[in-house]
Amino acid sequence: MKIILASKSPRRLFLLQAAGFSIDVRPSHIDESSKQGEDVQSMTSRLCMDKARACVLQKNELQVPVIAADTLVAIGDEVLGQPEDIQQAKQMIQKLSGKKHQVHTTVCVRLADDYLLETVTTEVSFRTISEAEIDVYVQHNDILDKAGAYAIQGGASGFITSIQGSLDNVIGLPVQETIALLNKIRCEEVESEA
Repeated sequence: MKIILASKSPRRLFLLQAAGFSIDVRPSHIDESSKQGEDVQSMTSRLCMDKARACVLQKNELQVPVIAADTLVAIGDEVLGQPEDIQQAKQMIQKLSGKKHQVHTTVCVRLADDYLLETVTTEVSFRTISEAEIDVYVQHNDILDKAGAYAIQGGASGFITSIQGSLDNVIGLPVQETIALLNKIRCEEVESEA
C-alpha cells in the first residue's frame, strides 16, 4: 500500500518501510512551539494534526493515506522536545539520568478530509549517567532532531534499564497502532461510500 509520510524522520520512514509500505516522504513544515497551558497529549495531538493538514495532496492522491506523527518526551510535567543546541541536549540527558520518563507519540492518519488520531505512551527508565558519559554521548551521536535528545536505537541504548510499552513508539512511530488506524480509516471510507 502507498502512503504519504508527512515527516522527514528517517526512523519513521524505516519503520513504515519495514512494515511493507511504499512511502512518499513529504515533510510538513509547521511551527512546533508549545502553547501556554498545553499538556503533552494536547500538544502532540495538535502538532500531528497540523502536520497532516499541511500536507498538500494532488487530485489523484485523495485516496492515499497521509501519516503524521509527533513525539515528545516528558519527565513529570516537564516536556522535552528537540534540543536547540548541544548544551540543551546535555541538560536534557542530565534530567533523564537515573529517572523514569514517558515517551508520548500521537499518530494522525488522514484520508481525504477524514482524520483519526491515537496517542501511545511508553515508560522508559534510565540508569544514572555520569557527566563524562553525557559529554561523549552528545559529541558522537546525532541528537538535535530527537525529542529528549536521545535515540534508543543509537548510543542511548546503554542508558536504558527498562521499557514498559512499545519500543517502536520510543523509536518514533508505534507501528501496530498506526496500521490499526490505517485499517480503520479505510473501512470507514468504504462504509461511507456504501
